[in-house]
Amino acid sequence: MVLLGPEDSSCNKNVDHRLVRKNTTVSPPIAEPRRKNFPPALTEAELISVFRRFDGDRDGCLSWQDLKNAFHSIGSRFPSYRALTALCQADKNRDGYISEDEMDDLIQYAFSCGYYAW
Repeated sequence: MVLLGPEDSSCNKNVDHRLVRKNTTVSPPIAEPRRKNFPPALTEAELISVFRRFDGDRDGCLSWQDLKNAFHSIGSRFPSYRALTALCQADKNRDGYISEDEMDDLIQYAFSCGYYAW
């Protein structure tokens, strides 16, 4: 029980303020996540399809710009950052491109960012 003094209440001066109980059991409502702020739910096959669709020169390797465009298309709020981080995490040979061999690492990175099937 929390006791209030006269300075904590604007009620009548005749009330014994030591006995006024402050409600401390009200908890804030649990916020439900709003779906519109979440990236779209995608399966692994759909993610692979999206990344392949944005291979601009059709050479089988994804550049930073290709990744940026792909992340933008799937709803990333920061596609430049996602593309750079994807290159850092998935580009194992450090040539600046994501090849077919590195696609699994790119998909794992996308899953870690929340682009996955619900």
